[in-house]
Amino acid sequence: MITDPVTFLANIALVAHADGKLSASELGQLEAIRAELKFKKGDYTAAIRLIEQGSHKMTPVGSFADQVLNLEMILRVAYSDDDLDQTEAGLVEEFCKAVGIYQDQLDKICHEVMASLKRHGKVCPSCGSSADADARFCPKCGTSVAFDEASIRVELDIPPSGIAIEFAESSAASFPGALEIAKTGQGFQSCQKGKKTWYLAVYPTGNLTDALPLAQALSGIRNRRVYFNGAEKQWDEVFGFAWCASQRATAYRPIEYCFGKDENRINPWGCKQARMDWTDWANWFSYGRWEKGGSIGGKVQWRFDKERFKHELATNLFRYRFCPHLRAELSEAVLRHLPDTVLPESDPNWQYNRQYEEVPGAIKVVEKDRSDGFVLTNEYWSDGVRPKGLRVLADILSKALADIGGSEMSVQHLLK
Repeated sequence: MITDPVTFLANIALVAHADGKLSASELGQLEAIRAELKFKKGDYTAAIRLIEQGSHKMTPVGSFADQVLNLEMILRVAYSDDDLDQTEAGLVEEFCKAVGIYQDQLDKICHEVMASLKRHGKVCPSCGSSADADARFCPKCGTSVAFDEASIRVELDIPPSGIAIEFAESSAASFPGALEIAKTGQGFQSCQKGKKTWYLAVYPTGNLTDALPLAQALSGIRNRRVYFNGAEKQWDEVFGFAWCASQRATAYRPIEYCFGKDENRINPWGCKQARMDWTDWANWFSYGRWEKGGSIGGKVQWRFDKERFKHELATNLFRYRFCPHLRAELSEAVLRHLPDTVLPESDPNWQYNRQYEEVPGAIKVVEKDRSDGFVLTNEYWSDGVRPKGLRVLADILSKALADIGGSEMSVQHLLK
């Protein structure tokens, strides 16, 4: 009795999958072997899963008699389609060395296996019935058993460059549409992995805009993968921007959507996902420090920490960094034209950010207001500045867009 049926079957399946496809004869023999040895279907499924995961290597199991039987079954499947390629032969040789079978013994076993296959003919992968060796269709159910017509790919050929999207058949409502989109791309492929059919769409240019319609159609499908220049990437790492881009596509003015105008929270970076809006309550205006300026009579000025701005932008936009609408040069230009220092006491465009308790880095501000002979004193702590209105933003954006040649948007219309 075979004590480890999963490994036993995995050894056979590894050789059958070695050439990247399964013929009808190989599929039929695999099922016939499982039934003959009275292995459970779950054992067969587990064996195939090991092969698909790429974690299985030829591993002798059981007694020497079991190992010889395993070799016979390996050869039976390998020779069932009259094709033993170099990769399959290498695996057979590897198994023989591990078991201790020499070439003359292997030749004898091969001769016996091929003679048996010739006597018994082919096995239908659908119903398990026998068919003559030269038959093209099963005499019982009509399924094709021809070597050339019934081959099934068991692997997808991931290209070394560009973008490739792999996904499995699904009952999701969006699947038929996703499949149609995938078929229109270059290098469309399909293969059988276990009980599911998997598909591959290829975008050789590497332009994410080309792949975006398929990515959006696959939003509700779990079994999906993306490859960038041959290497698998996390889906959200590449297509984290997809949901936002789909919203942008339906916006009345797509460019203004990126600047956040549809939500009445304008940002200067051209991407609402930066989460650094131009509002008088935004935290990023407190990224910096107070210092005394030599040219302003000893008054305290606020110096922005632009390195921290860069860090915050990089962190917040990391998930969206592949978005084709994201313009890094705009953020760089905005940082250049954002003032390095601000003197809120005398600059009408800026004011102190008020805190009514002392916090690290804050200064104490004392304001006096004279009215009708009375002097009102207002004291508070300040840990940064806040803009008054949008005048400074308009000036920064106008200069930044001029730097990068951005003429597709009116700053005045954006801020109106």
